[in-house]
Amino acid sequence: MAAKLPLLARKNIRDEYEAKKGDLLARIKEYTGEDYEFIVDFQEKIYPNIDASQSYQAESPGSIAFSTYEGLADRLKTITDEGEDQLVKDFFNEVVSTRKIDILIEPMESGYTACRVRDGVLELIFKTGNYGTNNWYLTEKLINNLDEAYAATNKGELPLEARKGWQTDFLDKKQKLEDDIAEELLGTRVTLVADPAAIWRTAVEEFDKLKKRDQGEIDMESIRRNMGAAVFSYFDGFRYQINYKFKQDDLMVETFLETAPSKEVRFELVPALSPGKTYHEALFENDAFIMRTTPKNWYTNSSYVCENIDSLL
Repeated sequence: MAAKLPLLARKNIRDEYEAKKGDLLARIKEYTGEDYEFIVDFQEKIYPNIDASQSYQAESPGSIAFSTYEGLADRLKTITDEGEDQLVKDFFNEVVSTRKIDILIEPMESGYTACRVRDGVLELIFKTGNYGTNNWYLTEKLINNLDEAYAATNKGELPLEARKGWQTDFLDKKQKLEDDIAEELLGTRVTLVADPAAIWRTAVEEFDKLKKRDQGEIDMESIRRNMGAAVFSYFDGFRYQINYKFKQDDLMVETFLETAPSKEVRFELVPALSPGKTYHEALFENDAFIMRTTPKNWYTNSSYVCENIDSLL
C-alpha cells in the first residue's frame, strides 16, 4: 500500500476537489442526462506516479484533478450543444456504459496526455511525471476517442463523427436542396436518398480487404469526417448538372421524370463500378436515378458524377 499522502496534498484534495466536484458532476449530468461518478484514486494511482520535485504536482493533486474534470465538462458542453444534441448524448452514454470517469498516470512514448474508454470507463490519462500538463487539451479529440472505443465492439457500425456530419451537413440542408432541384424540374419534387450506415459498412469492408501496405488507398478518416458534406456535394452536383443541361426545358424534364418514375435520386457507395468507369458513374435503375462511386474515389470530382445525364435519357 502506498504511503499516506502528505498533509498539504490531503488538504488540497479535500478543499479543491472533494468540496467542489459536486458542481462538475451536476454539469456533466446537465450535458449527458445521466449521473456520472469520478473514481480517481489519489492514494494508489496518482501520487505514486507524480514528479514529487514539482511542487504543484506534490501539493495540489486535487486542484489538478478538478481542473481535468472541468476540462471534460467544458468539452461535453461543446459537443452536446449544452445538452441539446441528443445524438451525442446517447452515443456518449452508450460508450461510457459504467458512468464512471477516472484519472490515471501512465508511461507514454509521445505526448503528455491521452483519452480512452476501457471496459466502459472513460479514462483521462497523463504521462508519468507530468500530472496536470496540458490538461485542457486532454479531451480535445473526445469524439474520435469515443468512436475508437465504439468500433472495438461495433465494427462496421456508423461512428459518431459520421452521424453528426450526416445530420449537420446533409439532413439539415436536404430540404433546401430538394426545393432547388424542384425548381429545376418545373415544380416536381424528387427525394434524395442515401444510407450513411450502408456507405460506412461498404467502406469498412473494402478497407479490410486491402493489404496493410495498400490501406492508404481508402481515406477512412475522410469518409467518417465528411459523411454528410460529401454526399451533399454529389446531390448538389446533380442539381448543378440538370440546371446546366436541362435549362428547365419541359421536354428534358418530362423525359427525366418518365425515366425515373419513383422520383428518387440515389447515392450509393459500391465496391466497384461498371467496366470502363473510373471515378464514378450515373445510371437509371429500378425506376430511380442513381449516382455511384467507390471508397477509393470518395469525394472525388463529385460535381461531375452525372455530367452525361442528358445522354443517358
